Amino acid sequence: MSTVTLCIPMITADGPLKPSQLCRAFQGSLPAVGAVAFVAHIIREGLEAADFPDWQGHNALPDEYLVQEATLAKAVPNDVWIRNGFYPLGDWQHAPPG
Repeated sequence: MSTVTLCIPMITADGPLKPSQLCRAFQGSLPAVGAVAFVAHIIREGLEAADFPDWQGHNALPDEYLVQEATLAKAVPNDVWIRNGFYPLGDWQHAPPG
């Protein structure tokens, strides 16, 4: 099994300032194609499982938005990550500016 560090936001916005990122190490791997859609699916499932406020409204948002919002990724319970093939190896941490 491989290890992957998932950093949210996965998509950086165009502009002079880079958005801040939260990173978390997982045992597992991202698909070679469609990683954004895959992580967005996990976030949607996790928001529903956590009964996140207005989870239905968030679920209607585009994949690109969901993978840019650290609050949404942090709300996903560990069991949802595990059910989707990612075993958490630590907590979410702020990524150093790069």
